[in-house]
Amino acid sequence: MLRLKNKFKFGTSTPSSSNSSTHDKSESPDLNSTSNSSPRNSVDSRRTISVNNLTENVSKLSIDQHSNNSGGTSTQNGSSTAINSSISMETPSQSASSDVINEQPNTTVISNPGLLTVKIYNSNNIQLPIEINNNKRILHALAINSNNASVSQQLLRNLSTLSTPNEVDDDNENGGLNDNNASEYLSGGIATNLLPSIITIPSENLVKSLLYLTIEFENNVLLIEPQKGSVNQSTWNQVVSFDVTKSSLSNPNSSNGSNGSNNNNTGSNFLNLNLFIRLPNSLIPESEKESKKHLFTNYNSSSPNAAANSTNIGDLLIGTIKLPLNLKYHTKQIRLMNHEYLKFNNFNLGQNLSKEMGEIMLTIEFKPILKTHLSIDDFDLLKVIGKGSFGKVMQVVKKDTKQIYALKTLRKQHIVSRMEVTHTLAERTVLARINNPFIVPLKFSFQSPEKLYLVLSFINGGELFWHLQREGKFSMDRSRFYIAELLTALESLHELNVIYRDLKPENILLDYQGHIALCDFGLCKLNMGNDDRTSTFCGTPEYLAPELLLNQGYTRSVDWWTLGTLLYEMLTGLPPFYDDDTNTMYRKILQNPLKFPGFLEGSDAQDLLIQLLQKDPKHRLNDAEKIRSHRFFKDIDWQKLLNKSYLPPFKPNVENLLDTSNFDQEFTKEKPQDSVVDDFLTESVQKQFGGWTYNGENAFN
Repeated sequence: MLRLKNKFKFGTSTPSSSNSSTHDKSESPDLNSTSNSSPRNSVDSRRTISVNNLTENVSKLSIDQHSNNSGGTSTQNGSSTAINSSISMETPSQSASSDVINEQPNTTVISNPGLLTVKIYNSNNIQLPIEINNNKRILHALAINSNNASVSQQLLRNLSTLSTPNEVDDDNENGGLNDNNASEYLSGGIATNLLPSIITIPSENLVKSLLYLTIEFENNVLLIEPQKGSVNQSTWNQVVSFDVTKSSLSNPNSSNGSNGSNNNNTGSNFLNLNLFIRLPNSLIPESEKESKKHLFTNYNSSSPNAAANSTNIGDLLIGTIKLPLNLKYHTKQIRLMNHEYLKFNNFNLGQNLSKEMGEIMLTIEFKPILKTHLSIDDFDLLKVIGKGSFGKVMQVVKKDTKQIYALKTLRKQHIVSRMEVTHTLAERTVLARINNPFIVPLKFSFQSPEKLYLVLSFINGGELFWHLQREGKFSMDRSRFYIAELLTALESLHELNVIYRDLKPENILLDYQGHIALCDFGLCKLNMGNDDRTSTFCGTPEYLAPELLLNQGYTRSVDWWTLGTLLYEMLTGLPPFYDDDTNTMYRKILQNPLKFPGFLEGSDAQDLLIQLLQKDPKHRLNDAEKIRSHRFFKDIDWQKLLNKSYLPPFKPNVENLLDTSNFDQEFTKEKPQDSVVDDFLTESVQKQFGGWTYNGENAFN
């Protein structure tokens, strides 16, 4: 079990001890409490369980047929079902030994693995989507601290034509900036001519960029900063590279509506660029903080320090570029774009408005990579960020592209001895096939005679579990945002006939920008069509669906039960049937009615929860499209969500993309090394790991 704050799980269920309770004892919380402190005394991560946790006392329980009638209009009509006291469990050796994902309706266009290089030259005509305060003192201080003398002089000249509301300028012959003389606010177009893109802080001997650009490809994000200039016109001269490994998904039968989960740009990989600015708080009008709070990265009204957050509102999103790249036919090096200007648009201005916010010049090149096998020697080891029973996880940098990744190492001997070969291979298979913006993607996998290696995107914003523990509960809007992103992730898995089975805050990471990143696929089950059933008893006690406890087989519907449980926990601070004693909690899941705090009564959230948390799966809301259509999500444009065009309601406190502050220092202080082991495995055992290697070409192996 990796330490709190952030961890990378190892794709396996670790048997719990004989003690059935996984939490410190605590009193039941008051659901109507408005406090944001966590109602749970223990901050330990909740364990994934095995069949040994289902005690004989629990196996004698049954569902209370009236337990769903409380708290709403959706009712449970299913009859009481007795639990079979004998447990028929799939053992790891039986479970999915032939789990290979069958061909799905989605067709996969294989992009050649390779290297994508993006060159960023300069940006022009940038404007802000908000007004700023006409504070000449602050603007003058920023101008004189520009990191470039000529830029500083130009900004000072621009400022000399500007008057504050308290000044009287009798000589008003100049145009341009003087159009805003005597105004309390400056328009976004004027403001960028007065702001440097990068400053020097003499007292701290520090260079700080006000303007920065995030570039995302295949769920990997890089952050770059300009070299000099004003915000209106900056020189960047930066080069970044990305590994191309993911296949492009297309679905010829998908609709073009906004609710579709599939990407309609057939055969395309996307390059996403987001331009941000760090503005001094004193320059942001209070009216803009309120009316355009959704344009800022850290406006979170649910935080216990909400008042403080209004003065620390975060960075401002200026504009976005979403560029489709067709890489599927290129077998030789090619320049896809040559010194071309692309326009930033801001899609978050409300009323379906989109406004051009400036432009940036790019060159984009693609080079196929012929090397088919990687090794540990292709990476520099930076830090240890987690440990588990099978191995450890390290932050690494790939030597050729300089990309930061998380490298998970697994000892084959431990996997074989614990009969986890099938689960480990299933995790790798799913990660290689899945292509969803809210799932941690697999970049590469390779092996040595002793170890397996998984190379994943490095996600450093911390576990959702840790953020929820710290804040107690989330606001309605923040909860809706996370659940919507998770809904699309689960839907993508179900479209591949994969059932997830272990949705909980510990398995959800936040990325650098605050988007969801679902991880840990060790309990997923392959080849699970919509009506297929399985019987493995696994998951986490707080999230187990009633039919799983009944041990009479279950379908993909258990994922929607866990989604409802997670939404309830986000809104109230605890799962709906939580108890310190595990057996009591099982009894509550099967027999207790669903209760709601007063602030949820009559809300859209309550109605959705009632439909997701039906104890009888036949009456549960089991269809992703119907869940998306529920009025709880009425304000969400699903295509906009999938494009990551919505700015997350909360940005983790992460200094940069290398930051490991959300990982336990017990690990990060350890010297990173690929330890030498002396395990001997027979040829027959080694054959079980055939097809492990993945570099983008062999997603079906």
